[in-house]
Amino acid sequence: MPSFESIEADFLRITSEVAWATVATVDGEGRPRTRILHPYWEVIDGRPVGWVGTSRSALKTKHLAANPHVSLAYWSPKQETAHAECRASWADDERERVWNLYLDAEPPLGYDPGKLAPWKDGPLGGVFSVLRLDPWRVMVLTNEDAAAGRFYQRYWRDGE
Repeated sequence: MPSFESIEADFLRITSEVAWATVATVDGEGRPRTRILHPYWEVIDGRPVGWVGTSRSALKTKHLAANPHVSLAYWSPKQETAHAECRASWADDERERVWNLYLDAEPPLGYDPGKLAPWKDGPLGGVFSVLRLDPWRVMVLTNEDAAAGRFYQRYWRDGE
Protein backbone atom coordinates (compact mmCIF):
# COMPACT_ATOMS: atom_id res chain seq x y z
CA MET A 1 0.00 0.00 0.00
CA PRO A 2 1.43 3.41 -0.92
CA SER A 3 1.59 5.78 2.04
CA PHE A 4 0.48 9.37 1.74
CA GLU A 5 4.01 10.32 2.74
CA SER A 6 5.24 8.96 -0.62
CA ILE A 7 3.34 11.70 -2.52
CA GLU A 8 2.86 14.30 0.22
CA ALA A 9 5.52 16.80 -0.91
CA ASP A 10 4.37 16.79 -4.54
CA PHE A 11 0.68 17.01 -3.61
CA LEU A 12 1.21 19.94 -1.25
CA ARG A 13 3.51 21.70 -3.74
CA ILE A 14 1.10 21.38 -6.68
CA THR A 15 -1.98 22.38 -4.68
CA SER A 16 -0.18 25.36 -3.14
CA GLU A 17 1.18 26.60 -6.48
CA VAL A 18 -2.10 26.21 -8.36
CA ALA A 19 -4.28 27.23 -5.36
CA TRP A 20 -7.62 27.02 -7.23
CA ALA A 21 -9.26 23.62 -7.74
CA THR A 22 -12.08 22.54 -9.97
CA VAL A 23 -14.49 20.85 -7.56
CA ALA A 24 -17.38 18.63 -8.59
CA THR A 25 -20.40 17.99 -6.42
CA VAL A 26 -23.41 15.85 -7.27
CA ASP A 27 -27.00 17.00 -7.05
CA GLY A 28 -29.94 15.00 -5.68
CA GLU A 29 -30.54 13.45 -9.11
CA GLY A 30 -26.94 12.27 -9.53
CA ARG A 31 -25.87 15.02 -11.94
CA PRO A 32 -22.41 16.55 -11.48
CA ARG A 33 -21.78 20.27 -11.11
CA THR A 34 -18.37 21.90 -11.04
CA ARG A 35 -17.22 25.06 -9.33
CA ILE A 36 -13.86 26.63 -8.52
CA LEU A 37 -12.76 26.64 -4.87
CA HIS A 38 -9.55 27.56 -3.04
CA PRO A 39 -8.65 24.73 -0.60
CA TYR A 40 -5.86 24.87 1.94
CA TRP A 41 -4.30 21.43 2.54
CA GLU A 42 -2.44 20.21 5.59
CA VAL A 43 -1.42 16.83 6.93
CA ILE A 44 -2.97 15.72 10.22
CA ASP A 45 -1.85 12.42 11.74
CA GLY A 46 -0.27 11.39 8.43
CA ARG A 47 -3.46 12.03 6.42
CA PRO A 48 -4.31 14.88 4.06
CA VAL A 49 -7.08 17.22 5.20
CA GLY A 50 -8.38 20.09 3.12
CA TRP A 51 -10.08 23.26 4.31
CA VAL A 52 -12.16 25.56 2.13
CA GLY A 53 -13.24 29.01 3.22
CA THR A 54 -16.56 29.46 1.47
CA SER A 55 -20.12 30.62 1.82
CA ARG A 56 -23.03 28.27 2.35
CA SER A 57 -24.78 28.89 -0.92
CA ALA A 58 -28.17 27.21 -1.21
CA LEU A 59 -27.04 25.05 -4.13
CA LYS A 60 -23.76 23.91 -2.57
CA THR A 61 -25.51 23.13 0.72
CA LYS A 62 -28.24 21.18 -1.04
CA HIS A 63 -25.74 19.18 -3.11
CA LEU A 64 -23.62 18.25 -0.09
CA ALA A 65 -26.71 17.27 1.89
CA ALA A 66 -27.75 14.90 -0.92
CA ASN A 67 -24.22 13.54 -1.47
CA PRO A 68 -21.22 14.67 0.61
CA HIS A 69 -18.65 13.30 -1.87
CA VAL A 70 -16.62 15.74 -3.96
CA SER A 71 -13.88 15.41 -6.54
CA LEU A 72 -11.11 17.99 -6.84
CA ALA A 73 -8.74 18.51 -9.76
CA TYR A 74 -5.73 20.82 -9.99
CA TRP A 75 -3.90 21.50 -13.24
CA SER A 76 -0.66 23.41 -13.51
CA PRO A 77 0.54 25.12 -16.70
CA LYS A 78 3.68 23.01 -16.13
CA GLN A 79 1.42 20.03 -16.99
CA GLU A 80 1.38 18.74 -13.43
CA THR A 81 -1.85 17.54 -11.86
CA ALA A 82 -3.23 16.62 -8.47
CA HIS A 83 -6.58 14.99 -7.76
CA ALA A 84 -8.40 14.30 -4.51
CA GLU A 85 -11.60 12.31 -4.01
CA CYS A 86 -13.10 13.40 -0.70
CA ARG A 87 -15.96 13.45 1.74
CA ALA A 88 -16.92 17.04 2.53
CA SER A 89 -18.45 18.22 5.79
CA TRP A 90 -19.19 21.63 7.25
CA ALA A 91 -16.67 22.53 9.97
CA ASP A 92 -17.63 25.97 11.18
CA ASP A 93 -15.88 25.37 14.50
CA GLU A 94 -12.67 25.82 12.45
CA ARG A 95 -13.55 29.26 11.00
CA GLU A 96 -10.97 31.33 12.89
CA ARG A 97 -8.18 28.79 12.43
CA VAL A 98 -8.81 28.36 8.70
CA TRP A 99 -9.13 32.14 8.23
CA ASN A 100 -5.67 32.47 9.78
CA LEU A 101 -4.23 29.66 7.64
CA TYR A 102 -5.10 31.74 4.58
CA LEU A 103 -3.79 34.96 6.15
CA ASP A 104 -0.46 33.36 7.08
CA ALA A 105 0.18 31.47 3.80
CA GLU A 106 2.24 32.93 0.97
CA PRO A 107 0.37 33.84 -2.23
CA PRO A 108 -1.04 32.42 -4.38
CA LEU A 109 -2.40 30.09 -1.68
CA GLY A 110 -2.54 32.82 0.94
CA TYR A 111 -4.82 35.83 0.81
CA ASP A 112 -6.84 38.08 3.10
CA PRO A 113 -10.41 36.71 3.17
CA GLY A 114 -11.61 39.93 4.78
CA LYS A 115 -10.98 41.82 1.54
CA LEU A 116 -13.85 39.92 -0.08
CA ALA A 117 -17.15 41.75 0.38
CA PRO A 118 -19.17 38.83 1.79
CA TRP A 119 -16.56 38.21 4.47
CA LYS A 120 -15.73 41.79 5.49
CA ASP A 121 -17.06 41.08 9.01
CA GLY A 122 -14.37 38.49 9.68
CA PRO A 123 -14.45 34.76 10.33
CA LEU A 124 -17.14 34.92 13.00
CA GLY A 125 -19.15 37.97 12.02
CA GLY A 126 -20.65 37.13 8.67
CA VAL A 127 -21.26 34.34 6.21
CA PHE A 128 -17.76 32.83 6.20
CA SER A 129 -18.06 29.05 6.50
CA VAL A 130 -15.60 26.20 6.31
CA LEU A 131 -15.76 22.91 4.45
CA ARG A 132 -13.53 20.09 5.64
CA LEU A 133 -12.27 17.70 2.96
CA ASP A 134 -11.27 14.18 3.99
CA PRO A 135 -9.82 12.32 1.00
CA TRP A 136 -10.00 8.60 0.45
CA ARG A 137 -7.87 8.84 -2.71
CA VAL A 138 -5.19 11.31 -3.82
CA MET A 139 -3.22 11.15 -7.07
CA VAL A 140 -0.36 13.24 -8.45
CA LEU A 141 1.38 13.51 -11.79
CA THR A 142 4.60 15.52 -11.92
CA ASN A 143 6.82 16.39 -14.86
CA GLU A 144 9.24 13.74 -13.67
CA ASP A 145 6.47 11.13 -13.59
CA ALA A 146 5.38 11.95 -17.14
CA ALA A 147 8.97 11.92 -18.45
CA ALA A 148 9.42 8.46 -16.93
CA GLY A 149 6.11 7.22 -18.42
CA ARG A 150 4.42 6.98 -15.00
CA PHE A 151 0.96 8.35 -15.75
CA TYR A 152 -1.30 8.38 -12.68
CA GLN A 153 0.77 5.69 -11.03
CA ARG A 154 1.49 7.64 -7.88
CA TYR A 155 -1.44 7.67 -5.54
CA TRP A 156 -2.55 7.20 -1.97
CA ARG A 157 -5.76 5.46 -1.05
CA ASP A 158 -7.15 5.29 2.46
CA GLY A 159 -7.28 1.77 3.80
CA GLU A 160 -5.16 0.14 1.10
